[in-house]
Amino acid sequence: MVNNISARPDREITRAIHRLFIRATLIDKWNLLACFGCRIPALVLYNVLIPVQIAYGVQAIFTRHFDQVGHHVVVILLLAIAYAVLWGIGGYTISHNGAVGSSFIQRTIFGNFLQKDYEFYSNSYFGALGSQAVQLRSVYSDYCLIFMLGGPTQAVIIIAGIIVVGAHSWPLALVTLLAMAAVLAFTVTMSRWRLRLRRELSEASSDLAGAVGDALSHGPTVKSFASEAYEEEHLEKPLSHWARIQYRTWVSSVPADDGRMILAAIAVCILLLMTAHMYKQGTISIAIVTLVQLYVVRMITATQAIADLIKQYENAMGAAYQSMKTMLIPQTVVDPAEPLHLPKGALHVNFENVVYRYSDAGKGQQAVANFSLDITPGEKIGLVGYSGSGKTTLTKLLLRFMDTSGGNISIGGVDVRDLPQHELREYIAYVPQEPLLFHRSIAENIAYGRPGASAKQMREAAKLAYVDEFVDVLPKKYDTLVGERGVKLSGGQRQRVAIARAILKDAPILVLDEATSALDSRSEKYIQEALWRLMKDRTALVVAHRLSTIQRMDRIIVMDKGRVVQVGTHQELLRSKSGIYATLWAHQSGGYMGVPTTEA
Repeated sequence: MVNNISARPDREITRAIHRLFIRATLIDKWNLLACFGCRIPALVLYNVLIPVQIAYGVQAIFTRHFDQVGHHVVVILLLAIAYAVLWGIGGYTISHNGAVGSSFIQRTIFGNFLQKDYEFYSNSYFGALGSQAVQLRSVYSDYCLIFMLGGPTQAVIIIAGIIVVGAHSWPLALVTLLAMAAVLAFTVTMSRWRLRLRRELSEASSDLAGAVGDALSHGPTVKSFASEAYEEEHLEKPLSHWARIQYRTWVSSVPADDGRMILAAIAVCILLLMTAHMYKQGTISIAIVTLVQLYVVRMITATQAIADLIKQYENAMGAAYQSMKTMLIPQTVVDPAEPLHLPKGALHVNFENVVYRYSDAGKGQQAVANFSLDITPGEKIGLVGYSGSGKTTLTKLLLRFMDTSGGNISIGGVDVRDLPQHELREYIAYVPQEPLLFHRSIAENIAYGRPGASAKQMREAAKLAYVDEFVDVLPKKYDTLVGERGVKLSGGQRQRVAIARAILKDAPILVLDEATSALDSRSEKYIQEALWRLMKDRTALVVAHRLSTIQRMDRIIVMDKGRVVQVGTHQELLRSKSGIYATLWAHQSGGYMGVPTTEA
């Protein structure tokens, strides 16, 4: 993952998880208050008043006051009904609060991931990101159960137990309190050790999900190379790493559980002996013996339940760890604090001494070196050169997918770094070298260029991009689903859909990065005509390996190793027979062994 997120302290990540979950919980404040307003009294009824009535009912039986038993039974039933009503209302309110909070969590992490930089997506497993994007919402549900149900329940049991037992015998209350403290201290100590394992498990699970998703998302490639066995073998490393950590995590629970059980058993035995001795001495009645035993058992059980809650907390924090770690990756391309806006009217595009290096330290490979170019409004510029000469990098810098290492790029006299990214990209229609489509209908993919466009406008753009030529033969026409990343369409069909999307966007600046590379000759002829209609009265920057695409450009910029080495029209560049452009043209026109032709 990018940006060295492992440098963030674990405590910072844990605090960030708590802050997010608390924000989600407090969105629906009234239902939260209603929940605690109902459930706390319900817990008092169930854990204080009902046990007291049971204890005195038992005493009435032992003392043969049978006429009082019926009274206690009626009171217990009424208290139980009141408990059920209050608990039920609390359940409805907390369910609504949880749904609202879960929706907030999902929107937050989804929006956070969408705002990440271009480089983030280039260095991430999409399968892992998808898993993380839903994992946090699931963890929030567990978080609510721990802190809004389990925690308050056990707290009321323990507080009520200490008060009731202490009112009748402070030695019993003191021993009970010390026993619970010992069990909880042991549990917390063990949980710190186990939480580190849970975090490691979260990272290993994310890596495993990424490896699985990467292989499955490239299923056709795996099949075409008959590499099923290779992919299974490739999975073994992340799978074995996950299995080792998962085993250590499971095994770590054995001493934790055994230790708690032994401490709890010792506490119960001590309290039982103390109660028996006090009853023998006549210092407490049978009702108090019954009441104390009820509460001792409840409190020890509550202590064990708290230990289980801590274990659930470990699981939740471990599961949320990698998602939050990803959310905390800082953006390197950010909007300015006081943004400027593009002026109205025609817009110059200017590259001034642009430098870009792949290394953040500024000492890495230089992809673009002192590139300068002024594009007048409406001018059509072609970019050509050998692979790796920096052409695509320039288009990404113009779109501000990344920032320059030196120099600047401006549109309409405004540095692109001074513009909101959203506004900058609204002014540019972009067709990438490898257009990827959503697993949605063809119509939805085209309409993505302008979501408010009518069906008629969408079909007109599709017709201009020659999409209707293959859509007409499909059973569902424009409602046909294209598959994940457009896998159901050919490369040329995907490019036509992407071009239609750019046509529909109707932006003043057009950036095409190998937009016709996957088209056959017949389709390319139609697409080129469509693109020229699209480029009319627009500024265009066209990257091309196929030189037939750019013959009619106003200027052609030839690049090599990130630098401009030739500038001119098609005819002008062909006259320099020793130049890169003439060499490329000779290769593409079939003259591999001969002299480059000067024919257009």
